[in-house]
Amino acid sequence: MYQGWILLPKPYSLEHTLLSGQVFRWLGPDLRGWFEGVAGGVFWSLRQEGGRLHWRCSGGRIQGQRCGEWLRDHLRLDDDMSSWVKEFGSKPIILKALSSLEGMRLIRQEPFECAVSYLYAQGLSVKAIQSAIAKLCVRYGQPIPGLPADAPMPLRHAFPSSRTLAGLKPTALRPFANNNMPRARHIVHLAREVEGGKIDWGRLKGLSCDEARTELKEREGIGPKIADCILLFSLDHLSAFPLDRWVYRAMRDHYGFKSGGAVREAPTPSQYPEMTAFARQEFGSRCGVASEYLFLYLRSGLEA
Repeated sequence: MYQGWILLPKPYSLEHTLLSGQVFRWLGPDLRGWFEGVAGGVFWSLRQEGGRLHWRCSGGRIQGQRCGEWLRDHLRLDDDMSSWVKEFGSKPIILKALSSLEGMRLIRQEPFECAVSYLYAQGLSVKAIQSAIAKLCVRYGQPIPGLPADAPMPLRHAFPSSRTLAGLKPTALRPFANNNMPRARHIVHLAREVEGGKIDWGRLKGLSCDEARTELKEREGIGPKIADCILLFSLDHLSAFPLDRWVYRAMRDHYGFKSGGAVREAPTPSQYPEMTAFARQEFGSRCGVASEYLFLYLRSGLEA
């Protein structure tokens, strides 16, 4: 195992970041404060010690970068949180979220893994998503070399490649998709679109957020919320605003959002353009960061 240290920005919370529901291949912390996970196709152990991050990694280089450099980029440690906060305004609800979850940051994920993960996420709890993805990786992912002897079984394989999943029939994938045939079909379809060159992640990253969302929504199984999760968590579109019932409730009750003059209990697909424009007015061009804070704050019951 390779290892090193990274000086962390202030504020930073590894626990808030890894347990925020953005990613699904991390376990911990253990009694000594270590998190274990898989990212970039390698096995990691991470522990925050005050203002420093102690990391251990099963591979020497990742995508041509040294482990520490890749990890810094993956954890978005160079993002300027102080300027983000200034864009969020002064509403009590967002200030409480920022205070309760101080140091939480977005994670820059690999686009294909992110997209498959959020196709899994429809209607499932975080634990159910983690379990399903772990089974998928054990069955179809490549074994990770250089693992410590005590590495947990769910973390011994890399995430399956788009080529591997594209070669499957949905019926073969169904047992690894919570026995949900539509979910299995959507994942196989996505993998085949990627392998066929119909989805170019680099191109989507270069489009405007709204243009990229429109293209993603043309894919089977990808609605506006999943599209915005992919854009926000893997393609650097920080103005994407994933809208679920928690975030919708915050925007309705604390920011006065109404659609067509009506007060609703849940978002509708047609509200996405309205909500995105409204959120950008309230939070600025990086409104997606505020969305994640509001989601976790309200879902965790911290508001009470």
